[in-house]
Amino acid sequence: MSKVKKITENELKQVQSMLNSFNQMKIKLGDAELTKQQVFLQIEELKKGYAEVEKTLTEKYGKDNRIDLETGVVSEKENIKE
Repeated sequence: MSKVKKITENELKQVQSMLNSFNQMKIKLGDAELTKQQVFLQIEELKKGYAEVEKTLTEKYGKDNRIDLETGVVSEKENIKE
């Protein structure tokens, strides 16, 4: 019968430590992906909200007008130099 071979305690700790680090990185990657998906959902909600406000403002001030987002001044498109 052959003798059982065993790695040293230091080698075992090194491999266990590396495996633990690998698993922690996979968890972090999963968390990052979940966060990314949440941000995408928030962006979609903002886009919907923006579209609603834009529609309301267009109905109120007309589609041929522009609003200066710094001052709030409403101007006709023809009067704005581009």
